[in-house]
Amino acid sequence: MVKFLLQRPVAVIMSTIAFIVLGIVASFRLPVSLMPEIDIPEITVHYTWDNASINEVENTLTSGLRGQLQQIPKLTEIQSESKEGSGLITMKFEYGTSLDYAFIEVNQKVDACVNNFPKEVQRPTIIKASTSDLPVFYIHINLKEYDSEEKFLEFCEFTDAVLKKRLEQLPDVAMVDISGMYSPELYILPDEAKLRSLKITQDQLKSAIDNNNQVSGSLSVKDGYYLYSISFASQITSPEELENVYLNINGRLLQIKDIAHSGIRPREKRGIFFHEDKQSLCLAVIKQSNARMSAMKEKVTELLDQFREEYPDVEFSVSRDQALLLNYSIDNLVQSLWQGILLAIVTMLFFLKDARSPVIIAISIPVSVVISMLFFQLAGISINTISLSGLILGVGMMVDNSIITIDNINQHRTRGKSLFQACLDGTNEIITPLLSSVLTTCAIFVPLIFMSGIAGALFYDQAMAVAIGLFVSLAVSITIVPVVFHLLFIHAKEGKATRFIQRISFKHLEDYYTSIFHFIFRHKLIVMSACLLILVLGFVLAFQLRLERMPTIDTNEMILRVDWNSSIHMDENELRVKNIIERFGNTCEEISCHAGEKMFFLNREKNQNINEAEFYIRTLHAEELEQVISSIREYIKADYPAAKVDIAKVDNLFEQLFKDNDVPLVAYFSGESRRGGPELDSVNTFIEYLDSIMPTLQLDKPSTSERIVVEILPDRLALYKVNQGALINVLEKNISKMNIGKLNTGSRYVPIVITGEEKTILDIIHSSFVSNSDQLDIPISALTRMERKLDYKSIIGRKEGVVVPLNIYHVGDSTAQIIQRIKKEAGNRSLNTTFDGQYFSGQETLWEMVVVVIVAILMLYFILAAQFESLTLPIILLVEIPLDVAFTLLILWLSGISLNLMSMIGIVVMSGIVINDSILKIDTIIRLQRSGLALEEAIHEGGVRRLKPILMTSLTTIFALVPMLWGNDIGTQLQRPMSITLIAGMTVGTFVSLFIIPLFYYYLERIFISRKK
Repeated sequence: MVKFLLQRPVAVIMSTIAFIVLGIVASFRLPVSLMPEIDIPEITVHYTWDNASINEVENTLTSGLRGQLQQIPKLTEIQSESKEGSGLITMKFEYGTSLDYAFIEVNQKVDACVNNFPKEVQRPTIIKASTSDLPVFYIHINLKEYDSEEKFLEFCEFTDAVLKKRLEQLPDVAMVDISGMYSPELYILPDEAKLRSLKITQDQLKSAIDNNNQVSGSLSVKDGYYLYSISFASQITSPEELENVYLNINGRLLQIKDIAHSGIRPREKRGIFFHEDKQSLCLAVIKQSNARMSAMKEKVTELLDQFREEYPDVEFSVSRDQALLLNYSIDNLVQSLWQGILLAIVTMLFFLKDARSPVIIAISIPVSVVISMLFFQLAGISINTISLSGLILGVGMMVDNSIITIDNINQHRTRGKSLFQACLDGTNEIITPLLSSVLTTCAIFVPLIFMSGIAGALFYDQAMAVAIGLFVSLAVSITIVPVVFHLLFIHAKEGKATRFIQRISFKHLEDYYTSIFHFIFRHKLIVMSACLLILVLGFVLAFQLRLERMPTIDTNEMILRVDWNSSIHMDENELRVKNIIERFGNTCEEISCHAGEKMFFLNREKNQNINEAEFYIRTLHAEELEQVISSIREYIKADYPAAKVDIAKVDNLFEQLFKDNDVPLVAYFSGESRRGGPELDSVNTFIEYLDSIMPTLQLDKPSTSERIVVEILPDRLALYKVNQGALINVLEKNISKMNIGKLNTGSRYVPIVITGEEKTILDIIHSSFVSNSDQLDIPISALTRMERKLDYKSIIGRKEGVVVPLNIYHVGDSTAQIIQRIKKEAGNRSLNTTFDGQYFSGQETLWEMVVVVIVAILMLYFILAAQFESLTLPIILLVEIPLDVAFTLLILWLSGISLNLMSMIGIVVMSGIVINDSILKIDTIIRLQRSGLALEEAIHEGGVRRLKPILMTSLTTIFALVPMLWGNDIGTQLQRPMSITLIAGMTVGTFVSLFIIPLFYYYLERIFISRKK
């Protein structure tokens, strides 16, 4: 094949240009996103029940749903949370589960439960998640002048009806989710004095409105040859029509407006959003899965500029822009790509001793990258930080194939062969070992795909990118490189550039190699002992390394969650949030806050209560962030001692995919009954006891909420002849609004409520009366007793039933002992205990990677055994892997880097790369032995022949990774532990390939020769 190509250089060049054009076209058609398109194996169920207590939500809704949903196949985890008026169930499935089928099953289970729900409870909202559902950025919208809640209500309706719809009309936008919205309600405020004097009850008001707010179907009437449709206009469509409704009171006609005031107002606030110091709306923009993120951002920006011109009274700003993060990450990754290429070319100038060979490399790498884009399109891989990092990882290996080809051609030229014959023989000779090295590298990546969870799916893109890059570069090195080499050298003469490069190039490398080679072979036992020492030391230190799921990423933004831990209302929460923003807003680049509930439809996170707040804080520099966060925490703790403050990272798309329990260890306590959890007092007493015997854990008690318990006195009911149902009915009407219907405005339905002046519970009890069987008004205060009680703020449920979680942040190095101690102490108090947290996920990841390494090594062994047709020779090559891994673990320990998913992947990848040089060297030694050279002479000569290719391929791979050590973008920070691992492993691996593997081969051959004798 090579001979055929060398004889037809024009056809090769034209075919290459055609592939380059196709690759360029494909690169512009590929979707561009921060992360690959992955279905997150998670489904959430949201449900609300207005004014229901936490126990009502748990016992009536949550427990039944949880019991049904935990029967769904392939469910790995289920957790529920019941709060006052709402609940949330989160389900996680095995990765690879068809979310479409799981979604259907969840809907079926929910429908089975809905029939048993109270009639006022709407069907739960069910959400399945994927990476395309995660917001690309947020748009904050607010009025420049804000003077009343009614005006903000109009602004909310305008945003929902106009701005949101215009944004969703953009082809790249899938949906726009809104939080901070006000919803309208039509209120009726009766004049209590008139109602009492006229003996009008709220039930009579409700009945009159219901009679005038009927929806009737259409009727058909025949009239001769014609058929007419008749409908009845009996529905209230405006507040004016409501005020004109008539009541017949003892023969006297009255209208609603005579005895009550009505109007449109915002419904009771459950959540507010503040951007800086202004109440705003937060719009989460979600892109279409196949859209290019940068193109979508550009179109949205153009539309926002148009909005600013059309609506000058409205302010627009963009926050948490993942598109900027994508552009920054891709720009840095592309920059690292070109830096790696330039460093590789400069490196070769010092080894190849001519100016034309580096030009061939400079051509082959971009050609390989561009053609790889074509295969990205065919394989359905998008351009994202994972696939690009895989491509950068492959660049160092891409250049290896071309270097080896060029060096081998040069070696054949030095033996006196013609240029054509040198290109032919030099290329044909290394096709088999090159193919083996590519296969061994790909064999390392294949097991990564089979990692559990999203990690395996995510690194599919990286594995495919590396495999595509390597096979394309292999094809380029054995087809295009020899042809270009032949064209460049056929008429070329030695010029000034070549003479200059020869002066600055490395000299006497063979002499240095020979000196070290003879030293090692003279001190074989000392060298073998040193290898054994490094092996033992490295694996001993492995147990001292810190385990993490993902590497830590520097950031200048943070989430601060505040639980005021007291039963404050929404207005008080709003006031506290405003004070914090006004006090610390000047020290932040950006500060915003969700006070109360978040109202996003696609809200996968645990929702907040009305007495909670979540601040988003961004500073100009990462160093300032810690100081600002610390100042806000101190202020909150000083003014509100009961408040709880938690700090969390701002999860980008990558981190949301790997979102795990941030707590090192979580203990879940449950009682003997599945339905009821342990009593609050007993749990608090137990936590205090744990804190006394293990003070370093710094334990927090569960969040609590103060509730008012109104106890109805049965003896008083009997004494005053009062029906208990009538008493409860009066209390419910006076405490809460009475929903009596809906107003059809044409575009939406607005609830109609009868309300009264806002009163405290004490005022209601002391000013309310209930009629007894003798039609006498009895004061409610004479029939009830009121007390305050602390209870759980939320009820958490898992597969084992209702549980109380205890977060343990300070575990140190004795996590296993802490687990045993807590389990023992809890058992003494009849508490069942289960555990979860980073401690377990880190161990799971570690053992998964151990399995991946074992599978990868087995695959390497079979590939090498097939190439060398030997069962013993591959063992010599694989001995290099534990040596390199041990040294790498030593470097990780010295540099303070944790053993995380990325560093472990670096170890696996390095294991496949480092043996490539040894494969080529052993292949050369075997060829020399077959030509008649003695064992030690063949080992030395093979080392001399492969010295430059090994050094060049190792240095180019290392230099391709060096730019990833100093970048600050997310892609670079995530890949840095892997880069350090690869650089350390490749550095020692080069030495091992040059000197230690030949020593092992020497001993193997001596054993084989002695047995043969």
